[in-house]
Amino acid sequence: MELGCVKEDLGLPSLEWNRRWALKFEEFRKKNPGGLYGSQWGDPEVRGIRYFFRRVFFRRAAGPLYRVVDDYIRPYVKPDATVLEIGPGGGRWTRYLVSAKKVVAVDINAEFFAPLRAMFPDANLEFYQPEGFDLRRVAADSIDFVFTFGTFVHIDPDGIREYLGEIRRVLKRGGTAVVQYAAKEKPAGRKELSFSEMTAEKMAAMAPMEIVEHNTRLLSHSNIAVFRK
Repeated sequence: MELGCVKEDLGLPSLEWNRRWALKFEEFRKKNPGGLYGSQWGDPEVRGIRYFFRRVFFRRAAGPLYRVVDDYIRPYVKPDATVLEIGPGGGRWTRYLVSAKKVVAVDINAEFFAPLRAMFPDANLEFYQPEGFDLRRVAADSIDFVFTFGTFVHIDPDGIREYLGEIRRVLKRGGTAVVQYAAKEKPAGRKELSFSEMTAEKMAAMAPMEIVEHNTRLLSHSNIAVFRK
């Protein structure tokens, strides 16, 4: 699920560290039969008074995740679109993408692929297990929309720069990419010890495409950048 390369000797996740998500997934499924893996970090289905209650009384939410669906997924997932998701994990966000013509799911943990296929039997899903930050088997200019959430927060700046270059290559002209990444300029971001040393300023400096929206307010520990090729 989460794909990272930050140095392990600093106590932060390496690429190998991120391979543990498959084990965490199995542990979750044993303890929560039928539960949606990923919802323990926030459920985008929580809205209205339910969201207010959790936010005010439990302080569990990093922000209104339903807004991510409304503002950064639904406008781009069209019936004729080819979508690429980096780090689908247990399908927390994939469920909002499968109405597209095709979804290419990229994850270093192939253990997620069979459960995702079972969860979305009618979807046109294609799976790709990369070695690092590559999308080599994804053709250039073939993707309408790229989405990633909960993954780039664990990739260091050099890795993000490399991945953004790959995203630019695979996007069609006029295509859009929505990338959530760690915001170490925020107090909540600094508290997340497994988050990489990213900031809004660094993202703006390394962007290989136009950033048409840079939302630094919606989430307490991270930011969302919207790229257009």
